[in-house]
Amino acid sequence: MTFALLGAVAVGSLSASFACSAPTTNTQFTTGTGGSSPTTATGMGGGGTGEGGGIFSTSTGVASPLKVTPNLPIIKVEVPLMAPAQTVQFSCVDTVTNMPVAGASWLLDVPALGTIDASGIFTPNGQSTGDVEVTCKSGSYQASTKLKVLIHASDNFGGLSPTQITALQGPPGGSDASWQMLYPYDQTVFPRGILAPEVHLTTGGNPGDAYYMHVVLSDYEYEGFFSVSSNNTQLQMSQQAWDALTNSAKGKKVDVQVSKLSNGQKFGPIARQWTLANGKLHGTIYYNTYQSPLAQSNGAMLRIKGTSATPEVLLGNCTVCHSISADGSTAAAANHGGLGGTFDLTGGQLNPPNVWNETELAAFAALYPKNGEVLVVNGAPGGSWPPNTPGTNATWYSDLRTKAGTLIPNSGIEGYYAMSPIFSHDGSKLAFNDRSAQQSGGFYPGTLAVMDYDAVMQKFSNYQALATPAPGRQFSWPAFTPDGKYIIYQDGVGEDLATWQGNTGKIFAINVATKQITFLGGLNGDGYVPQGARDENKNYEPTSAPIASGGYFWVMFTSRRTYGNKLLDGPDQTKRLWVSAVDLNAPGGVDFSHPAFYISGQELTSGNSRGFWALDPCKQDGGTCESGDECCNGYCNPVTGSDPATYTCGPPTAGCSHEFEPCKTDGDCCTGEALTCIGGKCTTLPPQ
Repeated sequence: MTFALLGAVAVGSLSASFACSAPTTNTQFTTGTGGSSPTTATGMGGGGTGEGGGIFSTSTGVASPLKVTPNLPIIKVEVPLMAPAQTVQFSCVDTVTNMPVAGASWLLDVPALGTIDASGIFTPNGQSTGDVEVTCKSGSYQASTKLKVLIHASDNFGGLSPTQITALQGPPGGSDASWQMLYPYDQTVFPRGILAPEVHLTTGGNPGDAYYMHVVLSDYEYEGFFSVSSNNTQLQMSQQAWDALTNSAKGKKVDVQVSKLSNGQKFGPIARQWTLANGKLHGTIYYNTYQSPLAQSNGAMLRIKGTSATPEVLLGNCTVCHSISADGSTAAAANHGGLGGTFDLTGGQLNPPNVWNETELAAFAALYPKNGEVLVVNGAPGGSWPPNTPGTNATWYSDLRTKAGTLIPNSGIEGYYAMSPIFSHDGSKLAFNDRSAQQSGGFYPGTLAVMDYDAVMQKFSNYQALATPAPGRQFSWPAFTPDGKYIIYQDGVGEDLATWQGNTGKIFAINVATKQITFLGGLNGDGYVPQGARDENKNYEPTSAPIASGGYFWVMFTSRRTYGNKLLDGPDQTKRLWVSAVDLNAPGGVDFSHPAFYISGQELTSGNSRGFWALDPCKQDGGTCESGDECCNGYCNPVTGSDPATYTCGPPTAGCSHEFEPCKTDGDCCTGEALTCIGGKCTTLPPQ
């Protein structure tokens, strides 16, 4: 099917046409029934002349005798994609004879939006909205026009009738004061490349039987229709519609509106505003789990790869208390029934090779971020749980070892009991909870400390005490932001530093240079979580994704907060992994975190903790890639002439670094791409 073009619409007028408002049907997205094809008109946009723009020949500097028709067209793509394919037929026309040119070649400047074949047929992929320049070439001449791609995404999972759909799309309905959206939270920041979040609703005073979710951007609209009979209402848009939304938003805020029908009467909409960051979180999530059905109700180390909806058991038999190197190459863990020590993750397989077979010392060890070359051991095993808690007969110390377990003497860490240590993402510093000094009653609260590390000499130096907890409290689980400026850490109550139900914890940030402490209220749920103090005081074990993405750092943490209407209480039911976006270049003393989102794919009957979002093991030159952070040498290059566009790891070819590629200063990043150099990688500038 050749898709009809929107007619008589000037490209410059689109923003006004798609302005977000009340959930009435958008004038640019006309639908008869949910999920059906839109009603469209044919014609030419952008002035409506139908003439391709005459441009100058690349070789002679004189006007080209070619034009591309149609000129400045607009295509509105239905997602999920329809069959047969939605297409636009372009022609390369000789302006002298007004006849198509035989044998002309076709090019797109933005291959991410679709493909164009040798006959000039453009086929959108439905993955994003945007503009693409369509160029035809013949001999030494070429001509171009702009194609604007819009998306109308729709789901009718509930099989709603046309009457129900019309009522839901109509004017705002009545008010139901007790009807609320529990999750996601207002002002949550989501990255690209994750599973579509579930929307959790209370029943309210008027139980609904049909629901409508509506999202509108200037060039994208989503309409989801759902029929829910359960009191625990959960709505989720299709993954294709979510991916198209996050790709199209490009860092914008979006209003998500939900309306319902109760006995034929409309209520709502109720609304939340989310920010959809223009960046992906690449890699794999690793975490400890307990009572997992996948692991025969035993402890295990699990992983969730990409947008998988289910986890995998990486290491079972109670191999837990783990750490992961930032580059995803190496794991360290304790043995409580299975293997312990260090593990080589570069092969990507489950049950990875055991490099150092050790019972206790590798528990929560700090792994050097590059290839896990060395690790800092917490201390000698103690006589109580967890395994790195000091026991009455233990000799407390820390040491530096190779990942094969070989002791590296006189490193400078000896003499400290460095509990829950962690390297900065560039490997230049080590943070830890220094539990060397005992207080009265045998209590070891620990000082949050940092040391410099020389990777060439394998030496630690310049011990600095950053902060000491108040009486009866402990600082633990430090994690560096990718730029090394802040350490995120847990301030809590509980000798074992773990997430037992009786322990409380909140997460803070400390500026390494100024030692100024900032409470991360957005991350902790301060003032907005549905269960108030019950949820706000149960946040633990922060870790940080190794690179910035979409203008944010991303902090993963364990929380016992409730999850909407799905996980409410129980011994381990609410022990889950969450992620919060954290602003780059944050001013001192001001909360720079945002409301968190739940990591989809976790089992609902296990207790999960200590999550790491690590990069996948890097690929050698020639391996396929999406961005430079996947490549061992740091660069991901387009394959010349590939259609659809493909990319492979290889030496740098652009003379500058694109997003996620290596840099030392901002000047190394490609100009015109709004990038800055943070933590050795070019990353998108923070949103304005």
